[in-house]
Amino acid sequence: MTSLILLFIGAALAKPTIDDQCSSVMAQGGISDAFAPFVAHSIHSMTVEDMRYFFNEDVTEDNNIPTVNMNLTSEHRVLLYAPLAGYSDDFSTMSMKTFDRVMRNMDRSWWGITNFSLLEKLVHAYHMAEIWDQTSRQYETVARVLDPESQLCTCVRDVQNNDVWNYLNLLAFKIRYPGISSGNNTLTDQYVSTKTKRSAIPLGRPSYDIHYSIGWFRSAVVNFYDIDFDLPDVELLKEVVEKLTDGDSIMPSHIDSEEHWAQWREIMMSGMDDANYWDLAVFMFCNLN
Repeated sequence: MTSLILLFIGAALAKPTIDDQCSSVMAQGGISDAFAPFVAHSIHSMTVEDMRYFFNEDVTEDNNIPTVNMNLTSEHRVLLYAPLAGYSDDFSTMSMKTFDRVMRNMDRSWWGITNFSLLEKLVHAYHMAEIWDQTSRQYETVARVLDPESQLCTCVRDVQNNDVWNYLNLLAFKIRYPGISSGNNTLTDQYVSTKTKRSAIPLGRPSYDIHYSIGWFRSAVVNFYDIDFDLPDVELLKEVVEKLTDGDSIMPSHIDSEEHWAQWREIMMSGMDDANYWDLAVFMFCNLN
């Protein structure tokens, strides 16, 4: 992988035309075909503090890492930047800072992920930290071999055209409206018929499916053609249901027993490999440097 990148960086190539060249440029740079959905998932809840800890201590609020808005009621479902979360200085370890942030938002039903319990929100926060920790090791390699002015970085930064922005918006819809892209009419009809901003389904408290299988990422390619994510949720619900179906359903259970934790654990551990972490490491390096 490293030798491939070195050869790629060493080539004196002209500035690319995004539409014509970036697919080839990214493939030559070792970027996988699951780049956009995996990166979108991996950055969706990042904060300035997370980036400073795992990637670059000089990161500021003026950054280029788009994220899903943790405020589920906001009209702005995706932010252009990773926000400053305000982690408490009362704790010295990142794990306790992360724990404290979730606990300080525990009474806010509009914060985080629809219908996740407090325990599940904590599991999600720690799982994301696990991804960033694994990626940070690849980031060090990327920093040694990749020129931030390279064609690869130009293509990786272009989130509007490489589908990262689209997948972030789709992820935001999945978090707000669990099962919206599942193709399950029992779930989707309620969103379309009522055009509610958030899930109002009481039975079973369905929640976003944290489905991390690399096989799913590669098979979950959807066509975003003619989807205008600048429109508000209520105007897009029907289009998302009809055009962005990818089979991604709801979590099969909540964490209320050892058995159900084992199910969540298996889902979180499945399919994560070095190719994914390389994708994210390159994305982070190019956008932070």
